[in-house]
Amino acid sequence: MNKSLKILSVAVLVIIAIAGGYSFPKVQTVVSNLGAFPGPEIYDHLNFNQSFTKGGTAVATTSNVSAATLTSGELRKEVSYITWLANLDVTATTMASTSAPFKELAVGEQLEVVVYSSTTTAATTITWAAGTGVDLQEDEGATVIQNGLEVARLTFVKKADTDILMWVEVGQVGD
Repeated sequence: MNKSLKILSVAVLVIIAIAGGYSFPKVQTVVSNLGAFPGPEIYDHLNFNQSFTKGGTAVATTSNVSAATLTSGELRKEVSYITWLANLDVTATTMASTSAPFKELAVGEQLEVVVYSSTTTAATTITWAAGTGVDLQEDEGATVIQNGLEVARLTFVKKADTDILMWVEVGQVGD
């Protein structure tokens, strides 16, 4: 075999090898259940294929007044549960939409907290009210008045302006 035929044969084999590498799918190893996030800030949409636990920080408060304003001490991003012992009927007003933690929310971002009225007197109520720049909402036919031993879910959503949408869902004692 002459030298140019050998070079041509090697060249053809190299071209076939390169073309084959691009033509056939590559084998990828998928690693699942790595078990960690790269940090506390995640900028991608997440899909949870199993379950997850939300929240975990709880606070307690007591009131002996007829009007109270929530503060960032009770209502902050990491708090998911508040136990409130209301010794008198109280109107609980949220802080203004320009206060923490509301001012830290991005448009469409939400903050949710469950409030349990731990007073044993069912007639002692917590009436939810909106602070400046907060738009109070309730389910149709529902109420924003929470009786003793009842739970309320407060969902705060940042609107397209600086205002906050506050959705109050009160659950009644079932047993």
